[in-house]
Amino acid sequence: MGNIKLTMGMMLQALLLLCLYGFSINAFADETTSETSVESERHKVSLIRDKDYKCVQCHKDSKETLHGSHGDNAFENLGKEVNCTNCHSNIGPDHRDGGSTVIKYHDAQSQPGTNKVLLSQEAILKANSQCTECHQPQYLRKDSWTHDVHAKNLTCSNCHSVHAEKAKVLSFDHKEKIKMCVDCHKDFNDKREEQER
Repeated sequence: MGNIKLTMGMMLQALLLLCLYGFSINAFADETTSETSVESERHKVSLIRDKDYKCVQCHKDSKETLHGSHGDNAFENLGKEVNCTNCHSNIGPDHRDGGSTVIKYHDAQSQPGTNKVLLSQEAILKANSQCTECHQPQYLRKDSWTHDVHAKNLTCSNCHSVHAEKAKVLSFDHKEKIKMCVDCHKDFNDKREEQER
C-alpha cells in the first residue's frame, strides 16, 4: 500500500511541475508575441494581389491592350477597376483544357452573311449584355446612332475589339471606320445576292 501512495504522490508532483512549466512557457510566449506584434505593426508588409496575374501569365499582351481601351477612365466612370474576370467570368482550373466557364467574344450577326456566325436576335442581345452592363444604352445612343441600329443585329465585337493592338473602332480614324462599315455591308449584300440567284 505504501508503494501505491508513493507512486501517486510522485505522479501528482510531476503533473504539477508540468502544469507550472507549461504555464510559464505560455506566459513567455504571450510576452514575446505582444512585443513582436507592436514591432510587426510598424513594419507590416501588405501584399496587393493582381487579380489578372494568372491570366496574364499566358495572355501576356492582354493587360496592356485592355488598359489602352478600358483603363484610362474606367475607375472614374464605374467606381471599380476593370480586370479580366469582369468580362470573362471567374475562370475554373480546367480553362487551359477548353473549359466552358470562360466567356468568349466573337463576331456574329442575326442576318446571313459570308464571314460571320449567324445567331438569333435574342442570342445577340445576350452576348452584348456583358458589354451593356457597363456601357449603358442611353450613352451609346448619344455616342453614335450605329449602336441603336445594330444592337439586335450584331455583337459588339463586330465593331469593337478590346484586345487588338489597335483597338478596333476606338482608335480608327473616320476613313477606317467607314471602310469597316462598307466591308461588313458588302459581305451582307453579297450573301443576299447569292441567295437570290
